[in-house]
Amino acid sequence: MASNVIENGLAALKFARDATLGFLEDIPADKVLHQLTPGGNHALWITAHIALTDDDLLSGVGGRDRKCPENWTRLFGMGSKPVGDAGAYPAYDEIKQSLHERREELTAWFKSMNESQSAAPLPKDFEFFAPNHAALASSLAWHEGMHAGQLTMIRRDLGIGPKYT
Repeated sequence: MASNVIENGLAALKFARDATLGFLEDIPADKVLHQLTPGGNHALWITAHIALTDDDLLSGVGGRDRKCPENWTRLFGMGSKPVGDAGAYPAYDEIKQSLHERREELTAWFKSMNESQSAAPLPKDFEFFAPNHAALASSLAWHEGMHAGQLTMIRRDLGIGPKYT
C-alpha cells in the first residue's frame, strides 16, 4: 500500500495530467507542430517528451523494460530539438497512446511502494529529479506542469482561448 506522501504525489500527477490533456484536446491535429519560435517545443514534442520521461523513470529507477521506441530519446529527450516536419516523428496517435500507457504503469509502480521503498534514494543519474522515490511523483508533476504552461502559450498563439477560467 502506498504511503500518504506517495498518494499526495499521485494526486499532483493526476492534476498535472488532467490539465495537460485538457490543453491538448482542442489543439487541432494539423496544428500540433506549431512552434512559437523556431526550435521551440510544439504540442507533439511535449506529448512525447512527457511519455518518454515516464518511460525513462520506469526503466532507470523502477527497473522496468523500456516501452518507448529507442529513437524517442533522440527525438524527444532532454536536449533534443523539435522540428516542424511531421515526417520526422511517429504518428501523433501513437504518441498519445504512449502518454496514456506510460502514466498508467508509472502510477501502478508508485502505488506498489511501501514506506521503506518510497524513502529509498534514487539512483545517481536521477538525483536531480528528487532525493527519493516519494518526492519523485511531485517532481514529475512539476515537470509536466512546466510543459503544460508551454501548451497554454501555444494555444494562445493559435487563437484558442483559455481552457480553465
